[in-house]
Amino acid sequence: MLTKKYVAPFLFGFIGILSFAPFSIKPLIFLSYAYLIKELTYKNDSTIKKLVFWSLGHWGFGMSWIIVSVYYYGNTNIYLSLIIFFILVLILTAVFSMPLLVMKIRLFNGFKYERIGEILYISSLLILSEWSMYYLLNGVPWIIPGIIFLDTITQNLYPILGVAGGSFIIYFLAALMAISWIKNKRLSYAFFILTFITLLPNTLYKNQTVEDINVSIIQPASDPFLKYSNGYKNTIENNLLKLYRNRSKESHIVIFPEAELPYALESEEFNEFSRKLDHSQEIFTGAWHFEDGSLFNSLVNLNTSEIYNKQHLVPFGEYIPFISSLRGLIAFFDMPMSNVSHGSTKQNAMKLNSFDDIKFAPLICYDIAFGNTVRKSNISSNFMINISNDTWFGSSIGPYHHLDIARVRAIENNKWIVRSTNDGFSAIIDNNGTIVTKIEKGDSSTLNGSISLLKDRSFYNIYGYLIPYLFALIVILFSVIINLCTKRRA
Repeated sequence: MLTKKYVAPFLFGFIGILSFAPFSIKPLIFLSYAYLIKELTYKNDSTIKKLVFWSLGHWGFGMSWIIVSVYYYGNTNIYLSLIIFFILVLILTAVFSMPLLVMKIRLFNGFKYERIGEILYISSLLILSEWSMYYLLNGVPWIIPGIIFLDTITQNLYPILGVAGGSFIIYFLAALMAISWIKNKRLSYAFFILTFITLLPNTLYKNQTVEDINVSIIQPASDPFLKYSNGYKNTIENNLLKLYRNRSKESHIVIFPEAELPYALESEEFNEFSRKLDHSQEIFTGAWHFEDGSLFNSLVNLNTSEIYNKQHLVPFGEYIPFISSLRGLIAFFDMPMSNVSHGSTKQNAMKLNSFDDIKFAPLICYDIAFGNTVRKSNISSNFMINISNDTWFGSSIGPYHHLDIARVRAIENNKWIVRSTNDGFSAIIDNNGTIVTKIEKGDSSTLNGSISLLKDRSFYNIYGYLIPYLFALIVILFSVIINLCTKRRA
């Protein structure tokens, strides 16, 4: 009984994460969510307990990098890090599952599993629950199921429906599997056939041959635990300059990663470092930046001083949720990094000074996880620059998943991405999500390559997630109306 109630849901939640990189056992996502749907919609007194343990297995493993960010960047002890992490998992559980639980109790009192409409209803509730993750604690859009369709034929829907369309397909097939699991075994044939089709390898790849801009990417792989130590500043600078000398002289732009230097943009130390660089090439770097008394995590063009400030901050890493209420209670909540401010949501695409009418969408680390932010940034851009500090993730699966998120954004918006990270993965990604070239995690290296400039906007870039979300709202509305009418007649 103990195994069935607690261990089983934990394992079903855990195996869902194995469908993401670096494991990429894609069919497991259907099995994981089919179990979740079965427990949420079937009459069962242990639903809440099973849901919590499913979430501990799923988000507990998938979001484990939060422990690293709190422990290192928060400069707190491991026990408090674990407590904060556990609270975050519980919040994710509540936000994601609440719509299904409420609808189950108030409207259906358990599903009958007899009509295709109910499968669509369940799928619609889950896609709207997923949407809420973009806003929880200022957004935690991590391990979104639709991402697993990378490198399959279904990824060709990303430029139309976005990753939300992929998630809807997963929820629909998982609901179909749950029905065949409980009641209608014959539906299992439909599930296996449809799943097989969605996971077929992608054969529609179009090779890119146009090379418009040459780029150099710096990946220093500095030790994050020594970054702010006395005397380590010179080591960081010397390593960056050594890698910088390995850049191609034909590169039009050189890109350093997110906030690698341990001092602010306004400091004399930063000016001294900048003077050691050759400004005949356009240089972009991440830096801490003070503006009107606020601290920002920024991307700066050293040739023009144009600045972009990071919009989406890492929860419990760069900012503390409900910080105004928590300051002073525990030393952790007074940590310096919790003072980082959100950049404006109305920032424009940045310009390349060495080219006429060429713009790029600037994205710093966590920004790229937010599909709508990336979409708006690419309305007038020709490509994207994504700088990141993936030391947040430690040795977790985080860097692999972060890279896959970047690949999805390239496909959604029909744009190439130049990605520079502190310790991997730095990469050039084409508009089909293909990694043209990359630097492996942990390697200290310089990557020289070329990208194509694209002006055409995808359907998704124009309309966003309109189709999957609107369809879900219509399905839920009709389901509610039909259910209320049925009850009134009874």
